[in-house]
Amino acid sequence: MIQVGRSGDSRTGDSLLRDGGFRNLFSATAVSAASVSVARIAIPLVAVLALDVGEFEVGLVSTFLTLPFLLVGLPAGVWVDRLRRRPVLLFSQLARAVILLSIPLSWWGGFLTIWQVYATVLLFGICNVFYDVAYQTYLPTVVGRERVLEANAKITGVQQVFAVGGPSLGGQIVALMTAPVSFLVTSVGLAVSTLCIARIRVEEHSVARTERSRMLPEVAAGLRLVLRDSRLLAIAGSTAWLNLTSYAVYTVTMLFLARTLELSPMLIGLFLSVSAVGGLLGSFVSKQISEKVGPGPAMWLILLLGSPFALVLPAVGADWMLWVGALANGIVAFMTVVYNVTQVSCTQALTPDGFLGRVNASMRFLTWSVMPLGSMLGGVISGWLGAREALFVCAAAGCLAFIPILFSPLRVMRKFPLQSTGLEETLQEA
Repeated sequence: MIQVGRSGDSRTGDSLLRDGGFRNLFSATAVSAASVSVARIAIPLVAVLALDVGEFEVGLVSTFLTLPFLLVGLPAGVWVDRLRRRPVLLFSQLARAVILLSIPLSWWGGFLTIWQVYATVLLFGICNVFYDVAYQTYLPTVVGRERVLEANAKITGVQQVFAVGGPSLGGQIVALMTAPVSFLVTSVGLAVSTLCIARIRVEEHSVARTERSRMLPEVAAGLRLVLRDSRLLAIAGSTAWLNLTSYAVYTVTMLFLARTLELSPMLIGLFLSVSAVGGLLGSFVSKQISEKVGPGPAMWLILLLGSPFALVLPAVGADWMLWVGALANGIVAFMTVVYNVTQVSCTQALTPDGFLGRVNASMRFLTWSVMPLGSMLGGVISGWLGAREALFVCAAAGCLAFIPILFSPLRVMRKFPLQSTGLEETLQEA
C-alpha cells in the first residue's frame, strides 16, 4: 500500500486552495489546460493549412491522438501503481512539451510531413495517457479521500474555463503565429506546468514489486476489480454509453451546423462556446449537488434529467431558435460535467490506493475506447438518415445512460466511503 505524508496545516482552511500541494496541482492544471487548448486547434490546422492534406489524412490525426488509450491504457495503470506518481506527472508533462517542439523546428527546416505529424500526435497521446492516469491516481494522495469531490470540482472548473474560451484563444494565437509556430506557446506552457508539479511537497512511497509483479497479471487484476465490483462496473457502463453517444452526437452536430444549417465557422464557434458555458456552471455546483442528494442519486438523476435536452437541437433551424438549441446543449454540458466530477470522485473513493492506477487505467480503457466508435457511428448514421434525423437518433440513445447506475447499489449511496470497502474479496482474487 502506498504510504503518504502531508503537510501539517494544509487541511485546516476552508478552501483547498490553501493547501500548498493542491494549489500547485491546480496551477499546473490551469496552465496545462490553456496550453493544450492551443494545441487542439493547431494540430488539425497544421494538417489542413500548412500541409494541405485531404479529409482522410486529417481524420487520421484525430485517430492517432486517441489510439494510445487502446494501445497503452491498461499497461499505464500498472506502471503508475509501481512508481511514485509525481515523477510520472513530471516526465509526462515535460515529454509533451519536448515532443510538440518538433513541429515548429521541422517547419522552419522545411521538412515537416504529415507522417511526422502522425508520429508527434501519437507520442503526445501516449504521454496524455500516462499523465491522466497518474493525475487521477495522485489526487487522493494530495488532498485525501474525504476531499476528492471538492478537488475534482475545482480542477474541472478551470478545465471548463478553457473549454469555453480555448477555441477562441487558440484560433487567435494560430492566426498570429501560424499553426506550426503556435506549438511554441503550448510547449512553454507545459514547461511552466511541469515547474508547478515539481513544487508539490507530498511524500509518497511506491509499492515494492514482488516476484509475482508481472505485467499481464497486474493488468488483469485491475480489470477484474472493475468488472467484479457492481459499483465500479455500473460507473463504467454508464460512462461508456455516455461517451459513445456523446461522440456520435458531436460528430453529427458539426455536420448539422455546417451543412444542414449552413452556419459560418464564426457562428459555429460561438454556438460551441455558448454551449460550453453550461459545463463551467456545472463545475461550480457539482459538489453541492452531490452532497445534497448523495453521489449515487446525483449520478443517475443528472443523467436522467439532463440527457433529453439533447433532443432540442435537431428541431431548430438557422434562425433565433438556434440559440435555444445552444442553451439546451449547455444544459447537456452542465449534466456531463456534474456526472463526470461525481463518477471520477466515486471511483477514487471506492478504490484502494495500491490499485488506483490500474483501476483508473481500466476505467479509461473501458470508457474511452468507445469514443472513436461513437464518431464513426455518428458519421454512418448521418450518411444513412441525414444529419437532422441522425442527431435525433443519437441524442435519444444517449437518454439511456442512467440505466446501469440506477440498477446498481450506487442508486442509494448517499456518501462517499472514506476508506475503500467491500472490495476485499475481489482484491484477494486479483
